[in-house]
Amino acid sequence: MSEKSNDWNQLLVDKIVFLTGGAGHIAKSIAKICHKQGARLVLADLDLTLTTKVKDEIISNEDQFNDRILVVKLDVTDETSIQQAIQTTIDKWKTIHILLNTFVSFFFFVEKKRTIE
Repeated sequence: MSEKSNDWNQLLVDKIVFLTGGAGHIAKSIAKICHKQGARLVLADLDLTLTTKVKDEIISNEDQFNDRILVVKLDVTDETSIQQAIQTTIDKWKTIHILLNTFVSFFFFVEKKRTIE
């Protein structure tokens, strides 16, 4: 793509998009669009089963031999896990162009009402 090109349809072709929270709904929606636009995807999540389902859903209408999606295990709270996920990506595709952190953690708590006695 040349510097002067206004072809936005080519913007993501062959770019490496690394998505944390790869099994989640946000990542899945982003991944579908990026893949459709020609990006290579890294779906990174703790739950490899769900993440693989996301991958399978994205490529379900295509040739089942699709080498544009990599599923990696990632615990975003563990530095070693982060390094391993990045290294796996670098080993396969030599770079990461775009990093999207879609990992979300919710903590719920119930506050007890205090009474003054």
